[in-house]
Amino acid sequence: GDKADFNAYVDTLKRRLPDYAIFNINYRLATGVINFFPAQENDVKAAIDFIYSKRIEYKISDKYVLLGTSAGAHLALLHAYKYATPVKIKAVVDFFGPTDLVDMYNNPASPLAPPSAIVAVMGVTPAANPALYQQSSPLSFINAQSSPTIILHGGVDVLVSPSQSATLRLQLQNAGAIHQY
Repeated sequence: GDKADFNAYVDTLKRRLPDYAIFNINYRLATGVINFFPAQENDVKAAIDFIYSKRIEYKISDKYVLLGTSAGAHLALLHAYKYATPVKIKAVVDFFGPTDLVDMYNNPASPLAPPSAIVAVMGVTPAANPALYQQSSPLSFINAQSSPTIILHGGVDVLVSPSQSATLRLQLQNAGAIHQY
């Protein structure tokens, strides 16, 4: 995808939330030969670091909410749960994001999301680099202080199994983290 895919939604958010500063960021897409993960995670972190460094100039608060769909939701969740600097994320909105990449590899949602698709992003299988998969899965970083999260997921998603969101809900619940599913 591309941030331009969200332009209509950004305009709607601006009209509904005129007092909010909205940033629509891009990240490098994995091509199967370059930009393997964690390039995307690093891009999101760099964007947030940049926005934070400009907060006085841009006249924005320290209350950051991340929102994403699918891969973008995966990155929003990962950043919100994994990083507390330069700013603790106030909340995260997850539209059907992957949360456990090993499970996604082992239990594809459908033939449209084969394990090879995960390898195309990660560059390796979970068996070849389990630490990379662990560090790339938002579930690995959930604790009681995890950013409040709203999870939205359709029941017949053919790319990201609804079980990814159900497991996220359960982990947040078990940790005592604020969430809504």
